[in-house]
Parts: sequence; structure tokens; C-alpha cells
Amino acid sequence: MYYKRWYDNNETLRKIIESIGSHPDSDSIAIDIIQLMFQKQQNKDDFLETINKEFIDQRGRWYDKDYMFHSAIEMLKLLPNELAERILKETVSCWNFDIETNRHEDLHRN
Repeated sequence: MYYKRWYDNNETLRKIIESIGSHPDSDSIAIDIIQLMFQKQQNKDDFLETINKEFIDQRGRWYDKDYMFHSAIEMLKLLPNELAERILKETVSCWNFDIETNRHEDLHRN
């Protein structure tokens, strides 16, 4: 089967990313994803170098409209799926966001 996007072959990643994309605070969530991603990197300099080499500035996908969300998704692409999934789940839990119903409560970090 052909997958158009890197996360389409993982149902959990697909659901989380698409749910976050429709969240009214997706830009802030993207910032949290990026911060958590960096916290989890053992060698931050190597990760930054990889991002600089691999970062693709495309603007044709649904998540490309928001620069911060686009950046978070492109960085997640560089991680193993298991780590990307864990980072997304941790971020979503901080936002009290229900992936299945696509609902959230305005209780961020309370």
C-alpha cells in the first residue's frame, strides 16, 4: 500500500496529528511538541544538525498552513515512530485533549 504522508502507516500517529491539526490552539501545541522533542534528545546538537539537513519547506499539505505546526510535524518525521507517538501522546495529555472525540477542555497546564 502506498502512503502519501510519513505518518499514514501508523494509525495512532495519524489520528493524533489530524486531531491536533483541528485543535484551535494547534500552534501552541506544536510549540509544546517541539520543546518535548528537544528534551528527549540525548545529543541536541546532532538533532539540530539533522533538522537543518532534512527540513523540507513544502507548502502543499494541510498542515503546512501553520508554520509552527508544519515545523513540529517535519521534526517528528525524523524520529522513530515509537518516540514520535510517545511525544505526541505526552503533549496531548498535557492539553487534556481527547483524540477520539476531537474535544478539548480549556485546562491547559492547570
